[in-house]
Amino acid sequence: MNSKKFLLIMFVLLVIIFAIGKDTSANAQTYKSDILIKELTLKISLIQTASEVYDTNINETKNFNKNLYKDKSNQAYKHYTWLKNTYSNMDKEMKSSLENIFKSKDSWEYINTVINLNDDASVDEIINTLNRDKYLNLSDDLKNDIEKFFIYFYDEHFKSYYKKQKYKYDRKANNLNQKLSDNQVDVIKFIETSSGIKLPKHYKSIMYYNLNPLVSQAFEHDNVMISTIGLNVTPADIVSIHFYKYARPLFDTFSTSKEYLNFYSTLNQDKNFKSDYNNFDKGSYSFNDWCLENLISGYSKYLEYLYFGSTYENASYAYDLDFYNYLKDIGFNPNKISLKDATINFYKSKLNS
Repeated sequence: MNSKKFLLIMFVLLVIIFAIGKDTSANAQTYKSDILIKELTLKISLIQTASEVYDTNINETKNFNKNLYKDKSNQAYKHYTWLKNTYSNMDKEMKSSLENIFKSKDSWEYINTVINLNDDASVDEIINTLNRDKYLNLSDDLKNDIEKFFIYFYDEHFKSYYKKQKYKYDRKANNLNQKLSDNQVDVIKFIETSSGIKLPKHYKSIMYYNLNPLVSQAFEHDNVMISTIGLNVTPADIVSIHFYKYARPLFDTFSTSKEYLNFYSTLNQDKNFKSDYNNFDKGSYSFNDWCLENLISGYSKYLEYLYFGSTYENASYAYDLDFYNYLKDIGFNPNKISLKDATINFYKSKLNS
């Protein structure tokens, strides 16, 4: 899987109590977080919400049904109702354009193209950027659909809805930034100390609020990690998300070593492990990436255990829960064993069991 592209679908955020304690020291006053929470922006929300209209009304593969939204929250269900009503009020031509746009490319590709625009980018700027992008390489018909649909969608449906929601999200962004600052949250320092590995870049993170309560998306440009978050995200959720995000470049520092490449071949002979891959995740990852994803997911769970004292009982992949428990059982200490050797020892133990 392209390391810059990973879609976090139905991202289940952790519900953990986050202690808020204001520090009035000089350090607190000069502290600047490497995590910045930003308000709703048109460059993301216009495309992402149009895609959500497509997913809830046309795209049968995603099954974004009423119950998913209803179970999420009352606000999410109101949003679902708006999505359904919006689609029902479109004429046949606009419905056809919507279908053509998102059958041709997914929303990640479109948003990745406009993500570096200014946060106050207009609809015209978004459309022009999409239609001129060499990577997207859109056909003339698709360019025409993008222009007429997004102008129509914004003017007739989205403009008033977006403005109505924006104040609420902007206020949430300000509150979250303040809480991160008050607590001097430094995820990078914690993850480097806990792993014994210095990240290869000084990463910065920008998190944009989005209207979609079920789907978060992530993008990476140089040393900046960009992602979208839902309305009800908490400070603890933000920390947990970054344990996962920063675990990937952490493992990338040794995942292409000769020992690892040889070990992937060995794991490929594990029938049960390979079966899980073929049945559930083959379409999302290469086998080598999937081996790594099991470790990344398990290690991010372990970081949450160290930071919050949180515990896990459910697995996301074949071996991520086992790896989390393995690190707890050995009392992983980077001063005694490297994370690279610990992961290899873990997979050896699974092969020998």
